[in-house]
Amino acid sequence: MATMTNHSQGRDEIAAALRAGRELGPEYDDAIAASLVERVEDTIEERVKHHVALHSSTTRADKGVASNTARMVLGLVCLGLSLPLTIIAAGIVGGVVSLFTVWLGLIAFYLIAVAGMRR
Repeated sequence: MATMTNHSQGRDEIAAALRAGRELGPEYDDAIAASLVERVEDTIEERVKHHVALHSSTTRADKGVASNTARMVLGLVCLGLSLPLTIIAAGIVGGVVSLFTVWLGLIAFYLIAVAGMRR
């Protein structure tokens, strides 16, 4: 709706400028033409700014992966690694210390990775 109003308003302004040019005579043609050009340039500049603002806001939202998604994937990777590493540590090395070391390493890996994503 607003574009229809803007188009009809622009046509009315051009028509008024042409009528004024006819009434004032040829000595005012340059001033009237400059005024029309300035109005057209202002309108174009306003539309370009609006267009750029519209597209830049949607482009920013599309970039990258959401931090919640990345943390979820990282958590699933740690969880997926935890079982095989626990079995390997318990089967080969044995003992509580090896299990504690494996789980401490997984937790440290997760915390360091999450802290790195916040930068």
